[in-house]
Amino acid sequence: MLPTIKSEIRKLLTVRSTYFLAAIALALTVLFAFYFEGYKGNTGSAASMVTPSALQEIVGNGAGLGVMFLAIIAILFMAHEYRYNTIAYTLTLNTRRTKVLLSKMLVISGFAVIFGFIAAGVALGGYMLGLSLRDATLPAQEFNAFVQIGRVAFYYVGYAILGILIACLARSVVGAVSTLLLYSAVVEPILGLLLRDNAKYLPVTALDSTVGAAMVTNMLSANTAILVSVGYLGVGLIITWIMFVKRDAA
Repeated sequence: MLPTIKSEIRKLLTVRSTYFLAAIALALTVLFAFYFEGYKGNTGSAASMVTPSALQEIVGNGAGLGVMFLAIIAILFMAHEYRYNTIAYTLTLNTRRTKVLLSKMLVISGFAVIFGFIAAGVALGGYMLGLSLRDATLPAQEFNAFVQIGRVAFYYVGYAILGILIACLARSVVGAVSTLLLYSAVVEPILGLLLRDNAKYLPVTALDSTVGAAMVTNMLSANTAILVSVGYLGVGLIITWIMFVKRDAA
């Protein structure tokens, strides 16, 4: 198992797209947290506009800027195997396909946690720097760092696993990325209009609710959102595992 995990780590960290997409995500986080929220302020430049929930909102909204890039990294991590036909060699070198899928899940989940922590730190640091440049005072905050960081870790792992699931089913870089973007940007918003109040139980909406991302207007509580997301991801993992084990490699 350990050699397989090491092999998957090399695959993830030796492609330029991993660093390119991660850099874009962090750059957008800095732009959002430092300039728009910290320096300019969300609703104005007065120090009184800084609310007691500012840090929680910055971490949640800042995290939301990076997860889509992380999901694409996960898609490329999996789909490139099919694109360049290295999946046949990967499966040949391992006695069980389940071990290959589990290794990929563990590696991308570990990367997601690290990346999520970095994104949260960048968002907080950028926001504080922006506040200092406009001489704003941060009031006492309703912010539990350990709880929020845990939610960010779950949020990023959830999107990473979602990317792997889509890539395993689509087995195409273009198809998987298109599915991710179209569903999250077009299909689910349309379903939300039809379901109205029940839209908060949709997969991406529930996952975004775990950190209180700003794009979610009708959201579940964080704990309920985590339970709903675990349900969706669990069903997706079962389907993906069956398909990955049963289908031909090519």
